[in-house]
Amino acid sequence: MKGKQDHAVPLSPRVFALLGRRPKSADVKNYPFVFSTTHGRRPFGDYGKAKAALDIEIAKLREAEGREPMPPWQLSRDMRRTAKTLMQRAGVRPDISERVLAHVIPGVARVYDRYGYLTERRDALEKLDALVDRILKTIDW
Repeated sequence: MKGKQDHAVPLSPRVFALLGRRPKSADVKNYPFVFSTTHGRRPFGDYGKAKAALDIEIAKLREAEGREPMPPWQLSRDMRRTAKTLMQRAGVRPDISERVLAHVIPGVARVYDRYGYLTERRDALEKLDALVDRILKTIDW
């Protein structure tokens, strides 16, 4: 997180299934990171290398399908933009989707509103999960 702020993210059962087995809660203190190449000791940090490898695979697929090259994109920004857009489509309040994305809340709310909105953020991510599931079910794979 920018600014070294803690940001709890309530994960859906589907995300837990995708992530696989995690350390027991007693071990989370020593292995707190879900996205890690060190089994949770340190956060994943080599986005550039991973993104380059992903771009190569996308280019191969698009070429094999006779499609134009994919326009330039940024992994984190495009994923966050897509999540924000889909949460709005799923009926999530804008202020809640901002909190899901860990954006700084402007104005007096930033100073006086200390509520964590964990239940609301969980609901937002469950709505996002359900919408993505519906979208994926409409694709002819």
